[in-house]
Amino acid sequence: MADITPQKALEKVADWLTGESGFTIDESGAVVVDGNPPLELGLSADDGRIVITHVTTEEGAGAARADAVIAAFPDRGTTMHAVAAVDRAGVLITVTNHVYVDGLSRQTFMTALNELVAAVDTIGQTTVTETRVHEPVTTGAAENPKTDTAPETTTPTATAPTTGWNPTHRVPSAGMRAWAEPDPSQQPVTRLEPGVELVVAEQRGDWARVVGSNDWTGWIDARQLQEIGAASATTSATVNLGGIELRPLPLIGAAALLLAAFLPWVSGFTSVNSLDVALSFLWDLNAAGSPYLGWVIIGIAVIALALAVMKKPNPSLLRLMGLLAIAITAAFLVQMYRGITDSGGTFGDVFDFLGIAPWVSLGAGVVLIAGSKKSTLSG
Repeated sequence: MADITPQKALEKVADWLTGESGFTIDESGAVVVDGNPPLELGLSADDGRIVITHVTTEEGAGAARADAVIAAFPDRGTTMHAVAAVDRAGVLITVTNHVYVDGLSRQTFMTALNELVAAVDTIGQTTVTETRVHEPVTTGAAENPKTDTAPETTTPTATAPTTGWNPTHRVPSAGMRAWAEPDPSQQPVTRLEPGVELVVAEQRGDWARVVGSNDWTGWIDARQLQEIGAASATTSATVNLGGIELRPLPLIGAAALLLAAFLPWVSGFTSVNSLDVALSFLWDLNAAGSPYLGWVIIGIAVIALALAVMKKPNPSLLRLMGLLAIAITAAFLVQMYRGITDSGGTFGDVFDFLGIAPWVSLGAGVVLIAGSKKSTLSG
């Protein structure tokens, strides 16, 4: 696997974790390990290795606790590394392990992952036995993976900003990781809490250097940030109902399309719904019998409904459902026009014979497409 790209390596790891019990991947790409409490592990990759990182803060702890954590790790014979940084808030503990991409396999990765989990559990059981004094980390220090310099632990919190500080962006509801430099191969220095307001001071491609109200600064993925001015549009894309994230527009579109399957598609002398219309009528005026158009309409509606309540929807698939609803309805309208005008009817007669369902179906398709854009904002 020497030629595998960092992105492909992470995708392969994600596939492996999907088949492992006790492990899930959250919306930010972090690995969540089941337990009490659950552990959150960061994943990053470069051309040579995959790095697994666990960062935790023990508020109120001091230098003795930092010494005990470092003493719990062997100096040789392991790829794991631990840093314990002391500041006014407590101790920030960063534990990393890595697997080289050359020779990467499911077994080697899971071994490294389980070793790190075991090490983190060991940290939790470590008792303080020494009282050596550490110099506190000064404000503005950031971790460099090539040295043992401890990372900055002062991170912004969701508190009122200081006078004269005007935030431009907000951390999304899933939270996000921050780095000392715009380099994903380095270890994240902290995790920002949901709702924290920030100022974007500099941007390089997809990276943004942000500043908090307490002058904390770090680099984050700019694509995940929410603009404060656009916060209302982003927030309105989802509604939380009993812990389930519902997307109103896709939900409305799916419900309307489902209703359209049972409403009249043809009216006049008789009323016909989509379950009475042959699917092949869309290209053959003389078609009759199964399969029926209604089952396709219902199938599209069910898929759209599932996407409306999924934790991580696929906007492209949702958009495709909307386009299919519009295309099917348009084909039906064309066939109705051909059939009536070929029989001597007029354009106005087409509207006399059309039921309400085609218009509901067209509207549902438009709503689904609009909902796919909202899902992109909130996803």
